[in-house]
Amino acid sequence: MSIRITQSLQEKNKINKWLLCLMFAILSIYPVYRNFYYSNGLLTYERHIALMEGRSEFYNPWQYRVLSPYMVEGVLWVYNHTIDKIYPVEQKLNFNIESTSGTNEQTDTLVKLMQTPGAMKYMIVFVFFRFIQHFIIFCLVWRLWKYFVSNNWLILFGISFLALAFGNAVAAADLSFNTYTDIILYTLTALLILYNWNPLWLFPITIAAAFNRETGLLMPALYFISQTDFTKFDFKKFNIKDISFPQLKTWLITAILYVIFISIFIGLRVHFGYREQQVWKVPAGLPMLKLNLFSAVGFKAYLELIGTFAILPLIIIYKFKAFPHLLKKWFLFLVPLWFLVHYVSVVAYQTRLFMVPMILIMLPMILWLIETSIKEEAKHSIINLNK
Repeated sequence: MSIRITQSLQEKNKINKWLLCLMFAILSIYPVYRNFYYSNGLLTYERHIALMEGRSEFYNPWQYRVLSPYMVEGVLWVYNHTIDKIYPVEQKLNFNIESTSGTNEQTDTLVKLMQTPGAMKYMIVFVFFRFIQHFIIFCLVWRLWKYFVSNNWLILFGISFLALAFGNAVAAADLSFNTYTDIILYTLTALLILYNWNPLWLFPITIAAAFNRETGLLMPALYFISQTDFTKFDFKKFNIKDISFPQLKTWLITAILYVIFISIFIGLRVHFGYREQQVWKVPAGLPMLKLNLFSAVGFKAYLELIGTFAILPLIIIYKFKAFPHLLKKWFLFLVPLWFLVHYVSVVAYQTRLFMVPMILIMLPMILWLIETSIKEEAKHSIINLNK
């Protein structure tokens, strides 16, 4: 009898896992649709080919972000040697749209692109690759948020919110593979920290991050900050001497990681040839900061941020003292720096660039706050009933 019960529970767990995978798959589709319908998804092919040929539209920094494009090329190679052998899509399908009332410019662009030799296979791979990126992120986020939140339905609600945020964060963006690879690598770093995995895993993560995107520079620092104890530190007293810094091993690992990252960062620019960062709208620095804060572009950024984050930052600031120490530490280290760097370097209405602090810090804070508040209210209700 007990064996049958055990088997039944195992089957039920398997069904639950498959159901969760189905929900993650559904949520993974929506941001891809938004990228094509509301943004520059169709430009991905042209920009990818340009990068592979060493002539990126924005040479610096795009040309130096090589990991994700080469991963895409790897998936394309597999596709060409497997599925395309069985069903050569470009030979089987003739993509054309007939309309008696005429077509719009976007439709004409799509038809022209799909009739370009090789483009249809690339677009299939692009959609699949971005879909898989979302799916991996949702799986990793599930494990990450489980560290702070016990209620599975609450976590699933948070992932649903995240999928909508991904869908809203597509302004002026192609499929931006490197951004989502960056999120995956940051989430892996956070998981390593939370679950005390072997810190040597930081080496392949950092190497991948350095080849992928320059924002990965903060990953080793996040590890170091997490090993530092600030519980006795008081901003009013500014008692730095009471900060408990990590052991020598952590210092050495962090230093070596930065040597590796900076070496790859410089090596890529030596290999491809260094060019000054190209200007978009205004030069990076104070002009970009002014544009993002005090202009019509800045107003657009504020609205796009609301569409991505809603009012989560205001809630977090209001209840900041209540959150777990680690999340507060991550917030103070990562969030102001992340926003400052992006506000002085790029146009801020590209809100996909702010997903890392949202996933690592803001959403787990909010979910933790909701769960904790429910538990406290339930406790008070029980106490009142017993009186």
